[in-house]
Amino acid sequence: MRQVFVFLIGCGLSFSALAQQPPAATPKKDPFAGFGNTGLDGGRGGLSTGGLSRRTSPPPNSPPTPNLPQTPSIGTTIAPEPGATGIALASDWTGHTTQGSGGQTMKMADLLALIANYGKAEADLAVHPDITIYEGQVIGGAPGEKCRITYLMPLDRAEATLMKSKGLSTSSRAVAPGLPDGLFLHTYDIRAGIYNRLCIVTDSRKPVQQVVSLIFKAEGANWYPPSPPFVKIKRDWHTFDYVNTENRGQSGIQIDTRVKDMRQRGGYIIVNTTGGNAPDTILEPGTVLKPARFSPKEDTTWYVPVPLVKLMLYCLGQSLGAQGGPSSTLAR
Repeated sequence: MRQVFVFLIGCGLSFSALAQQPPAATPKKDPFAGFGNTGLDGGRGGLSTGGLSRRTSPPPNSPPTPNLPQTPSIGTTIAPEPGATGIALASDWTGHTTQGSGGQTMKMADLLALIANYGKAEADLAVHPDITIYEGQVIGGAPGEKCRITYLMPLDRAEATLMKSKGLSTSSRAVAPGLPDGLFLHTYDIRAGIYNRLCIVTDSRKPVQQVVSLIFKAEGANWYPPSPPFVKIKRDWHTFDYVNTENRGQSGIQIDTRVKDMRQRGGYIIVNTTGGNAPDTILEPGTVLKPARFSPKEDTTWYVPVPLVKLMLYCLGQSLGAQGGPSSTLAR
């Protein structure tokens, strides 16, 4: 009986000790899970400079998606889209970049500094079916459901491939300095991780326009992607959206610009611009912060295929007299 009494006292003490411990934290849903190829899907962030940091945890493993398209190596022979004849631009497609004065000149100088090391100036109007623009999560799709958008893919096919539900969109002519004339912007409201806006850049081919580039925008957040593989480019930047022609309003505002080089794997680069100034090295999967005061309160992630880089460098060379290389005075 004494042994039973001692045993019960021991159990009571154990339960009492457990009751005094704080309850285990309830795991929260990863706010960025299910939207990929920008580094938002796993690991822990590493930025330590102020602000409200939202760190993420690795997403659960998901089964491989059947028939997932693979990015081909550059140089692989791939058949172009049926009826594709190359990019369709205005007859004088370098014409609208000649207004190089004031803010236009600063934007073009920024663009030159950004892309000078990722291509050569060339009037490349060819099809390039092997070039990738975007490879990642389907917007509104199941976790692990991915897609690949290629250079000059027809717009209607790209919309159906990239988005489960397209919704309403607006269309306007692209007039940003440095872009070849004859491009159009198609803007969509989306829900994809931190991003709430998608812009698809197309050419002017009829009856169906062809995709030239993609831009994801997150309003009300600054995202600093993992670096490496992103590389920070240091400069007193004026521009934080090169397609929608958005630039800072005051000289004291800082813009963080980083590039992920995907030319060997898919023939494109990923440019991330956001407000603030973060360290060169950012741990996976990058860090999302509440925008600081006097900082652009958004993030722009721009997928830029190499043929577009060549065309932009060619336009910049025509309008500014630059050679499209890092030695240009405008690139400094």
